[in-house]
Amino acid sequence: MRFDARSKVLLSIFAGVTYGLHVTAWERAYLLLGIAVCCLLVGRIKMALVTVLGYLLVYQMSQVAVLPMWLFRLTFMLSHIWVPLMAGHFLLLTTSAYELIHGLRKWHVPESFLLTLGVLFRFLPLIKKEVRVVHVSLKTRGIFLRKRDILLQPHRYLECVLVPLMMSLLRSAQDLTVATLTKGIAMTNRPSEFVQSRWTWLDWSICVWCLSFLILKFN
Repeated sequence: MRFDARSKVLLSIFAGVTYGLHVTAWERAYLLLGIAVCCLLVGRIKMALVTVLGYLLVYQMSQVAVLPMWLFRLTFMLSHIWVPLMAGHFLLLTTSAYELIHGLRKWHVPESFLLTLGVLFRFLPLIKKEVRVVHVSLKTRGIFLRKRDILLQPHRYLECVLVPLMMSLLRSAQDLTVATLTKGIAMTNRPSEFVQSRWTWLDWSICVWCLSFLILKFN
């Protein structure tokens, strides 16, 4: 089963709106169960478990009075932003750049914004890969860095990792921009569509579920 990219965008916007509302723990659980069901419908069992069990863990930790203050604040904040966080996680991991751009183009979103979005979606997965490449390059030169060096030796980590990482990412961003332009995303005329999408009962069910929450909330 597949959701249309536009329905997942609406789900993320709705989840962000609920963050500004006074939502109880039970209402937040209702929202997370709905997101977990969406994950199960697209075959993302692990994501569904993280959505529900992760919130239960964070919420229970936020109720413990003996926690250090920094950990209490962190768990308290996560318990409140967990719904939009999981909705955005669902959108990013189940939607390709082509599907998202195709859906937003049907909403007549400006092509300049679609170009930026297309480069961004291709750019984010490169960060983890480039960090790994930088660390391998440092090891071949006899420089071994550990994760705790970020806190213990921030100046050394900045010089050895972050500076070459930024230079590499800058070159990758330029290459991705050229590749995106070559594929015709920023054409003035309407480009050829390689992705076909349409709303199904799954997409309408997301709208009905969001509407049902608002009715229960304000009734």
